[in-house]
Amino acid sequence: MFDAGRGAIPRIAQKQLPFDSIDPLFVSHLPVDHIGELSDYLITSWLAGRRKPLRVFSPPGTAEVIDQLMGGVYQRDIAFRTEGETAMGPFIGAQVTEIRTGETVDGGKWRVTCDEMRHGHGLPFTERFLSRWICLGFRVEAEGKVFSFSGDGVMSDSLIRLGQGADLHLQCCYLARSDIERNPQGKALAEHTLACSDTAGKIARAAGVKKLVLTHFRATTPEVLREIEADVRQDYAGSLALANDLDDFDV
Repeated sequence: MFDAGRGAIPRIAQKQLPFDSIDPLFVSHLPVDHIGELSDYLITSWLAGRRKPLRVFSPPGTAEVIDQLMGGVYQRDIAFRTEGETAMGPFIGAQVTEIRTGETVDGGKWRVTCDEMRHGHGLPFTERFLSRWICLGFRVEAEGKVFSFSGDGVMSDSLIRLGQGADLHLQCCYLARSDIERNPQGKALAEHTLACSDTAGKIARAAGVKKLVLTHFRATTPEVLREIEADVRQDYAGSLALANDLDDFDV
């Protein structure tokens, strides 16, 4: 699983995936829309029968976040379920491995490599903040195929390297070009923070990806999605899809 943001728990349930055995979890970075349901998943998967620590591979700082959530925010919930409702036994949480650029996780039949993405790094943050703001993308190799995941990365050499020749590349595409051009804030966001329709196709073309799937839209009206698709088509002629919740893609 990659990230555990808004909607992760109900979507897993709707897809009838096994809560107790999804493992490991890769986290791109730590904003609420990427980890907002992480604590819920830890508790829900435990209640569903998970009896091993959930392996989490994620940027530096994740262990601290999970400790604060499970040892502080949800400590009462866990105590109720372990000290009163004792049928589930002791709470089993996460085994966190914090990773940086170039590190590889080998699962035997699959291999995941990470690289650091640019996500807000051109904005006027202090060096102290940026040292704590690590945002990852991932490249998965399995059964002779490659899946790449941009996280929230904007166009960069590391993102193009990550997606090089991917059979399927999942790319953040937050705004349509007209929204970018409408105001200075949109331009700054598209340049520094979230890839948008002015660069998503360029990223895919430069990386030579075989299928591009767009996600992380600000708005999903039919008009906006048609505009995003038309924008991306100016730069990328390969197989293209705009993701919907519950979609499946064969690689």
